[in-house]
Amino acid sequence: MSEPTAHASRARQYLTIFFVLFVLTVLEVAVTYVHGHKLQIVLSLFALAAVKAACVALFFMHLKWETRVLRATVVVPLMFPVLYALVLIAEGAWRRLGG
Repeated sequence: MSEPTAHASRARQYLTIFFVLFVLTVLEVAVTYVHGHKLQIVLSLFALAAVKAACVALFFMHLKWETRVLRATVVVPLMFPVLYALVLIAEGAWRRLGG
C-alpha cells in the first residue's frame, strides 16, 4: 500500500526539481538580456549554472541520500576543472590588461 504513495511522492519531487530547473533556465536567459556590467552578468550566470548542477547532482544522481564520503568523492574531483577554468580566465584577463 505504501508503494503508490512512494511513487507519487517521487514523481512530485521530480516535477518540483523540473520546475526549479525550468525557472533557473528562464532566469539565465533573462540575465543575458540585462544591460549591466559584464562581470556581474557572467558571475550571475556562473552562480545559476552552479545551482542547477547541484540540483541535478543531488536529485537525479541521488547524491542527496548518499553518505558524506561518497558525495565528497563526486564533488571534490569536479572542483579541479572549475579551478583550472578560473585560472585560465584569470590568466586571459591578466594578459589582456597587459600584465
